Amino acid sequence: MKSSVSRLSAVLNSGWHRQLFWKMFLVIWLVSALGMTCVFLYLSSRVDSQHRLEVLEARARGQAQLMLERYEEKDPRWLREGRDHHRMRLWIYRQSDEHPLTPWRREPPPDAYVFDLTTDTGGAYRIHVPRPPEGIFANRVLGRLFSLQMGLILVVSALSGLLLSALVVRPIRQLSRHVRSLHQQQDLSQRADDRLSQRQDELGELSREFDQMADYVEATLLGQQRLLQDVSHELRAPLARLQVAAGLAEQRLGDDNSLSRRINRECERLDGLIAEILGYSQLQHANGMAVETFHLEELFNELVADVHFRQPQRPVHTALSPASLQLHLSRPLLLRALHNALDNALKHTEESAALELSAAVEGEHIVLRLRDHGMGVSPELLPRLFEPFVRGSGGHGEGYGLGMSIARRAIAQLGGRLDAHNHPEGGLELVVNLPASVRAD
Repeated sequence: MKSSVSRLSAVLNSGWHRQLFWKMFLVIWLVSALGMTCVFLYLSSRVDSQHRLEVLEARARGQAQLMLERYEEKDPRWLREGRDHHRMRLWIYRQSDEHPLTPWRREPPPDAYVFDLTTDTGGAYRIHVPRPPEGIFANRVLGRLFSLQMGLILVVSALSGLLLSALVVRPIRQLSRHVRSLHQQQDLSQRADDRLSQRQDELGELSREFDQMADYVEATLLGQQRLLQDVSHELRAPLARLQVAAGLAEQRLGDDNSLSRRINRECERLDGLIAEILGYSQLQHANGMAVETFHLEELFNELVADVHFRQPQRPVHTALSPASLQLHLSRPLLLRALHNALDNALKHTEESAALELSAAVEGEHIVLRLRDHGMGVSPELLPRLFEPFVRGSGGHGEGYGLGMSIARRAIAQLGGRLDAHNHPEGGLELVVNLPASVRAD
């Protein structure tokens, strides 16, 4: 019982009723089913009424024929057929007379069914027969609703609703998958399927408009990237001259001069910023890098050694499952992504805050986690953590807001995804999901 309830709850929580396909299907099915049901009930009522009258006339005609034959033969038993409770009570008139031949005390009902009858001797008569009760209306309607014809109507309307919904929703889903692929793969050169773009209806127009928008976005972003690259390259020359001038000034002023130290520090910051911008731009256009097979434990040891070199007091804990896990991908890209993630943790947490670096095989993914035990990230900043030039406050070092963007871009180049969330027990946790296909052991 509990399992059934849980399955029902899962179905309701899945939000299937909010999908356009099921909305269209239900509307088309209900409208067509109601329309066809009304037509069916109307026609079946007319046919049923006509059939009932035909059966009534056939029975009454046979009984009246027998009674009139005996009447014309002067047989006194001719009224016996009308008095028999198994028979219908008929009012028989000569067509030339308004008085009935049958001596019933009551007049025929006003809604009696009337038909003419001519006997073999040429006698012309008019017969009045009371209509039988039609029964309860609800019972007659329910009888038609639960008939085979009604079941066929519901099946046909359901099939037509499914077909029409599929014809409309299927291309929309194709376009949705294309948009999702465009977002996840970050490949702005992708365009909608040719068959979808060549349609001459509103969906084809929507697909063409989307491709035009993608062209505009691609051109804009490529222009921005080229501008960053050009500016960065152009800054290299004056920066080199500035560094030479700073070196000459340091020789004149001495190594202990605060002004020369400040000039050197600013030159280093500017050089680091230019290097980060160039690295981000180059990673944007990286079509692929050489892959290799390596032990993930060796990569972790290299990262831990770098952390201890920079901050000897920083506690770092690593865990691998299995311990001999090997990967087959671009080692420099993964190293750069994890290095930037660790660098972000070192800058924005106290030196005493521990770091946890782990990797495990989880289903069809290889999941790498990096968690710090700091204060976490504010809810306002967390959704924008991977945007270029977005910097948080409260850091213990100075950054350029590109490290996390480069890390996510590098993981995307490896076919994975990098996400971030605040750990329930405190601190920021970065999660790298790589496909199981990169596993080499």
